Amino acid sequence: MMRLIAKAVSLASRLSARLGSALAWYLWFHPHGRPNTRLPDGAEPFSLTVFDHDLEGFTLGAGEPVLLLHGWGGASTDMAPLASTVAGAGYRAVVPDLPGHGSDRGSYADVFRMAAAVDAVLTLFGRPRAVVAHSFGAVVGFASFPQGGPERVVLVAPAIEGTVFLDAFRTQLGLSDKAFARFETRFRRFAGPHLMDVLAGKGDIPGADMLILHDPEDDRTPFADAAAYARHRDATKLVEVPDTGHKGILLDGSARSQTAAFIAG
Repeated sequence: MMRLIAKAVSLASRLSARLGSALAWYLWFHPHGRPNTRLPDGAEPFSLTVFDHDLEGFTLGAGEPVLLLHGWGGASTDMAPLASTVAGAGYRAVVPDLPGHGSDRGSYADVFRMAAAVDAVLTLFGRPRAVVAHSFGAVVGFASFPQGGPERVVLVAPAIEGTVFLDAFRTQLGLSDKAFARFETRFRRFAGPHLMDVLAGKGDIPGADMLILHDPEDDRTPFADAAAYARHRDATKLVEVPDTGHKGILLDGSARSQTAAFIAG
């Protein structure tokens, strides 16, 4: 289905840059993520309302809360393996579906709404000891804690420079140069200076010790970006987790055990 949509958008963008840009705008903010699969054993579902939309999520375990953030086009259950590890280490894993993802089918997804959802989760469960974020979830974490808060942050295959998703999106749709230029201009105006800095790899959660776990051959989020970020940020450790892939790293036993050990300090 997505291939047919991409062909249609590509054609439209060559007939009319305005139309192609408008279609791309809609598709960007309505990601084609899959709905949740079965919750892990022992999970307790929760719901909350953000911008008049009901969001779902689950918690697992007991103890200090640890917030887990899934990636773009994903769902809370993507984080279930890590949630089980966090719970087994004596913490309460708190895993929401972000707006426009998982259970929130068809809704509008943008980082501002995602950060608002994180705020709502914190109101419900309190300040987390740690944040564990996968892929674009790193951008959401940076946007949600610009003044700091969590003591420890684990970034798993992170999108340090979120603009890589824009480039991949352009390629996927086959947008014409003129259509993408219109889309990008509108996007920069919508995002504003702070979010554009975050998307350009300048995001941070001040005061937090940080662990980055990444497959050097990840074909979705560049390892080189993570390596450069780790070199220039104090209190940051980068660990290679080879032969796992962008999503497979969430299942990897070594990545999971290192996450739990780092959170425990």
